[in-house]
Amino acid sequence: MSLRPATLLLLCVAACGATGEPAFQAPLRARGAASEVTVGAWTVTLERADVGLGPLYLCATAAASSELCATAAAEFAAVAAVDLTDPEPQPLGELDALPGQVRSAMLDYGVTWLKTQAKPGAQEGAPGGRAARFAGLAVSGDMSFEFTADLDVVPVLRGSRTVEGLRIGPFDLDPGGALDVTIDAAAWWAGVDFDALAALGPGPHDLAALAADDPASPAADALAAVRFAMIAVPPRFAWTAEE
Repeated sequence: MSLRPATLLLLCVAACGATGEPAFQAPLRARGAASEVTVGAWTVTLERADVGLGPLYLCATAAASSELCATAAAEFAAVAAVDLTDPEPQPLGELDALPGQVRSAMLDYGVTWLKTQAKPGAQEGAPGGRAARFAGLAVSGDMSFEFTADLDVVPVLRGSRTVEGLRIGPFDLDPGGALDVTIDAAAWWAGVDFDALAALGPGPHDLAALAADDPASPAADALAAVRFAMIAVPPRFAWTAEE
C-alpha cells in the first residue's frame, strides 16, 4: 500500500524523535505580490483574487514529485484561502517540519486528486469550493469592462500534485523560523487576450459562464491562459527567522 507524503511525514516524525532531531511547527504566511498588470494596451486591475493554497509539501530533493519526495521534510496538509490583493502577510496556520535543508516543493491550489479519489475534488478551505476566484477591471483608453472568473486548476494525473518539481531555496528549516509564500496573481493574467474579451461587449463578463456556454470562446481561452500561468508562475518561498 502506498502512503501519501503527509502520512510518511508523520511516521518520520515519530522515528526522528529519538535521534535528537525533533519535529517542530512553524508559522505559514502568504501574501499577494501585485494586483495590477499591463497587458498590451490594457491596464488590468484585480479587485478580487482569492486562491486556495495547499496541501503543500517541501522536499529535500532538488525536484519534488510524488515519487521523488516520498517523505516530505515539511507539510501543510490543509487548504487555506489567500487574498492575493493584500500585500501584507496573512497567517494561514502551522507548517509541520523537520530540521534540515529543502530544495523543492509541490502543492495544490485547494483541489486535490489523491490515489483514492475517482476524480479531483475541492478541499475544505478552497475559496467558494474553487481553486481561485477573480474579479477585475480592464481599461484601455476610453474603453473598459469588468470581468469575473471562478476556475479550477487540477493535477494532471491521479496521485500527483498540481505543481511538482518546483525548485526553491535551498534553505534550512530550523525552529524559530517561518515560511513566507508570495504569489503574483496579476502575472497570471498577463497572457490573456483582452482585445478578444473586449470584443464580447461592454461587460461585465462572467468568464466561467461564457466558457461553459461556448468552449471555443475568448472567455474559455482566457481561463486556459490563467490556468497555465498558475502552474508556470508558481508561488515563491522564503524561510524567515522570527525575532
